[in-house]
Amino acid sequence: MEATATTREKIIYHALKLFAAKGYDGVSMREIAAAVGIQGASLYNHFNGKEDIFNAIFTEMTKQYDAAATMLQVPIEAAAPAAEQYHNISEEQLFEAGKGLFSFFTQNEFAVLFRKLLVSEQHKFPLAGERFQQYYLDGPIQFQSAVFSALQQTGDLVECDAETMALHFYSPIYYLLSKFDLGCPYDDCLMQLEKHVHLFCTLYRK
Repeated sequence: MEATATTREKIIYHALKLFAAKGYDGVSMREIAAAVGIQGASLYNHFNGKEDIFNAIFTEMTKQYDAAATMLQVPIEAAAPAAEQYHNISEEQLFEAGKGLFSFFTQNEFAVLFRKLLVSEQHKFPLAGERFQQYYLDGPIQFQSAVFSALQQTGDLVECDAETMALHFYSPIYYLLSKFDLGCPYDDCLMQLEKHVHLFCTLYRK
């Protein structure tokens, strides 16, 4: 955590650490305030309550992901512009993009804690379940389905069900994230990711 972080940013960061370690229901506003080093009542100058902080964590995660994707030149906008950027992309470029995003999700502390929080809380806290679906399940599949459909129209990919293609592409990546969380070495995950990208390109690229 940077020393120049604002109080609001410190609240978001320390709340995430506590939620990931103890669960959403296991953390009080007073504990969050103590971790930040402020009075409990001062939290309400920044947030209405725990759910408001939880939503702010999600917003911050999206902000950090967007910044990482932009730096890696990975498209995050609508499907049509994204497909245009992926038009004629080489296998090596696709792997490098995937490697960059995988590194973000496994080496960025905020991203790792965020995933741990959602995975552990998805069946206990309805909002966590919604965010988990949005960020790690339905969201990626919907976006990739639209991108792959557009790439089929440009002749980059073979004609088949775009949603199934998205499942084939994304599911191994989520599997590798889960393996990493369970202790699989980072380099081993990257090796499997490279093999996955190669096979996907072999099967689906024209």
